Amino acid sequence: MTSTTLALRFTATARLRRLALVAALTVLGAVVTAHGELLALAAVPLVLLAARPRRALPTALTVSVALDPVRCVEGDQLRLTVHVELPDRAVDRVEAEVDLPGRTTAVPLEPDGGRASGWTVVPTRWGRHRVGPLRVRVVAGGGLYVAPLVLEVGDVVVFPAAAALARAVAPRELAAPLGEHASRAVGSGVEFAGVRPYQPGDRRRDVDWRTSARHGDLFVRQYAAERAFDLVLVLDTSTDAGPPGSSTLDLTVRAATGLAQSYLRAHDRVGLVTFGGPLRWLTPATGPRQLYRVSDALMSMRPDATERDAGDVGFGLADLPRSMLPGRAFVCVVTPLLDDRPLAAVRLLLDRGFAPLVVDVLTNEPTLRRRRRERARDELALRTWRMHREALVGELAGLGVPVLEWDGEGDLTGALKHAMRAGEPRVRT
Repeated sequence: MTSTTLALRFTATARLRRLALVAALTVLGAVVTAHGELLALAAVPLVLLAARPRRALPTALTVSVALDPVRCVEGDQLRLTVHVELPDRAVDRVEAEVDLPGRTTAVPLEPDGGRASGWTVVPTRWGRHRVGPLRVRVVAGGGLYVAPLVLEVGDVVVFPAAAALARAVAPRELAAPLGEHASRAVGSGVEFAGVRPYQPGDRRRDVDWRTSARHGDLFVRQYAAERAFDLVLVLDTSTDAGPPGSSTLDLTVRAATGLAQSYLRAHDRVGLVTFGGPLRWLTPATGPRQLYRVSDALMSMRPDATERDAGDVGFGLADLPRSMLPGRAFVCVVTPLLDDRPLAAVRLLLDRGFAPLVVDVLTNEPTLRRRRRERARDELALRTWRMHREALVGELAGLGVPVLEWDGEGDLTGALKHAMRAGEPRVRT
């Protein structure tokens, strides 16, 4: 909690100006008309003004502001607390107003020697958001004087919500020797892979006594070797289409967050590539530190208009370091499929020996204008746009690349498993 002592500079309110105007007009009327009894009418506003002298007003106020936490995930609740230490009874009331992401709220604070007030903030879109400024109005002197104060609250970092993923699935053919995914190779894992006749040198604890008793000979249990998995996320950031909160870029970031979290928790290696603007990448790695790197990279994925046209997909991906796309890595391309650049990226990945999965995150279509003349023209453009999208999906299907449509709600586990069975990653040549 940050405490700040601020000087109060009171100014006259509309109430004080009205009282002063009534008193001045009454005195002026008494002088002009020579009716001294009119001065009695000016006594009331004059007494009110004299009873609230400006010199009796406080000169400083202490305000404490706390925002907890300053880092959260979409949908989490933040607590903004404001505590005002009132100097004395000369203050009538204190009003606090703060700019929150999406709305502004005002809450009065009663002068009881100190009052705390708070707001619950629920960020609904990832990114770095400014909370504040906090505007405080100190009303004193029976509502005759007001002192406005402005305080900065700070920024809050909202990380994207993770896409639903029941578990981290992987293909059965894995090259890395250590990990948590059961492969087709026989090893020292924990997942049962079958039985075989006993051979000299087998461990006694691996003997399957039930099978041995049934067949009259010794048999031992076999287990699948547990190996690691390399996942490379290729994200298309060229376009941000759709309403805020559920746009294509929002869904892209949430899908990447869910995949990265699930596979990094399974001790797999995760890499990241973004195209459509300046080419950026993170070399595949594992551990909590890689999750922080991926999160920071995703937080900076709101390119401006100049960046969106700066990248060349085919040329950029071709120049990636060899360590960025290791052999037998599974590549997941997340894109809205709004142009031919994702198709060029998929062709390049296929040429390099990978079998990628394409996740389509476009959930809405362009809106039509209401006027008849413009609407007819828009309908023709919309049909052309739909045909182009269908042609892209058809060409990807012809290349043997599965396309998953994801609206931000469904579980990606089943689609990933199906895609991995459809096209096993091959060794890169």
